[in-house]
Amino acid sequence: MDRRDFLKMVGTVVPAWSLIPIANAQSSLYSGRILINIHASGGLDASSWTDPRETNPAMNNYAAAGTPAGLAGDIRFAPMGSNATFFSKYYNQMLVINGVNSETNSHTDGTRTHATGRLDMGYPNVAELFAAQYGRGLPMPWLNSGGFSTSAGLMPATPVPDSNTFRALVAPNAASATNDFMKQADLNKAFATRAQRMAALQATGTMLPKQSLLADQFSATTDARALMERVASFIPATFDTFTQAHVGLVAAQAGITSTIQLASGGFDGHSQLANAYATALPRLTDMVDYIWQKSAALGLSNRIFLRIYSEFGRTPLNAGNGKDHWSVGSQVLMEANPAWGNRVFGASGPKHEQLKINTATGAVDPVNGVVIKPRHIHDAMRKYLGITTTDPKFNLKVPATENFDFFNPVAKTGYPNL
Repeated sequence: MDRRDFLKMVGTVVPAWSLIPIANAQSSLYSGRILINIHASGGLDASSWTDPRETNPAMNNYAAAGTPAGLAGDIRFAPMGSNATFFSKYYNQMLVINGVNSETNSHTDGTRTHATGRLDMGYPNVAELFAAQYGRGLPMPWLNSGGFSTSAGLMPATPVPDSNTFRALVAPNAASATNDFMKQADLNKAFATRAQRMAALQATGTMLPKQSLLADQFSATTDARALMERVASFIPATFDTFTQAHVGLVAAQAGITSTIQLASGGFDGHSQLANAYATALPRLTDMVDYIWQKSAALGLSNRIFLRIYSEFGRTPLNAGNGKDHWSVGSQVLMEANPAWGNRVFGASGPKHEQLKINTATGAVDPVNGVVIKPRHIHDAMRKYLGITTTDPKFNLKVPATENFDFFNPVAKTGYPNL
C-alpha cells in the first residue's frame, strides 16, 4: 500500500472511542461546580458513623466497652476506624443529616432512592441531572464507578476508566510516553482529509435526513475528541492509590467532566460488624480525605460539593455481633468553606427510630414536624446546586410544607436524645 492509498484509508476510519454520540458538543473546557457523590455501599450503620449511641451495650460494642463518642465542633462521631482524625479535620466543612428514613431496607431500592431522591423507579440520579444541566456536550459529563447508574434518559453514565484506558482515550496514538503507533504528522493529514471530505459532502445540500444526523454526530465527536486531546497535559506520570478518584479529579481539572460518582464498600455488617468496619470505615474516610487533599493540590477544592450517603442504616446488635437492615440512617454534605458547616440537622430515637423534625429550625417536633426522607435532601440539593427541573415526570413531589431549610446556618438539631 503506497502513502496515498494509506491516507485515503485512514481518512475513512473513525477511532472507536470517538463514536460516542455527543449532541451540542462544547468547544470549551468545563470550569463550574463539581458534584461528587460517594456511595458507602452495604448500609452504613449510623451509630458507627455520625449518630453514635455509647450508653446502650445493645447498640454498639464500644458502648459495652464504655468508650465514649468523640466530638469535633458540634458534630459527634463514633469511636471507630479513623473517625476521630477525619471529623476533627473536616467538621467545619460538613453538614450531618441524621434520622433519614430511606423508606426501604432493600439494597437495590435503597441505592436507587438515595441516588435519585425517590423510591419510585424512573427518576434521574442527581449526578445525571447535574450532568444534563452543566456537562452536556462534554466527553465525560458523568463519571460513575459505583452505585446507581441507570439513566433516566437525560445523560448516560461513563464508567470511570482505569489509568491505562484513560491515557489511551486521551492520546490513542501513543504507544508509550515516548513513542507513537504512527507518525502523528501522517495522522493529522488523514484527519484533515477526512474533515475536508465531510465538509464537501455537507456542502452539496443533497444529504438525506439520516445522513445529515450522522454527519452532525460525526462533527460533534470530532469536537469532543479535540477536547480529549487537550487533556493530555493534565495526566500525571503515575496515578495515586485511589486511582478512580484520581482519574475523576484529573478529568475535572481538565474540564471534561462535571460530576463524579464513587463507591466505598464493606458496610453490610450482618455479623462481627466492628471487625468489618475496622477496615471499611478508614477506607471510606481515607478516600474522602484524599479527594479534599488532591483537589486542593489541583486547584479544584473550592468548586466541589461532596455528598456521602448509603442505602439505609442498621439495627441494634444481633446474636452474631452484627447488625441487620434498618431504614433510618445518615448523610453527610461537604464543601470547602461553607457558611452552613459544623452542624447536625435531624435526629433519630435511642435505637434510631424515625423522628419528626421542624423543617425551618431543625428541632424535634412531634406535632408539626416531618420525617426526613431522601426526597427532602434531594429537593434542597437541587435548589442549592441550581438543577431544578421543570419536567413533571422528574418532579420530586415535595410539598411546600415539607421544604427543609438544610442549608440555613442557624437551623440545627444537634443530639437531643443524649
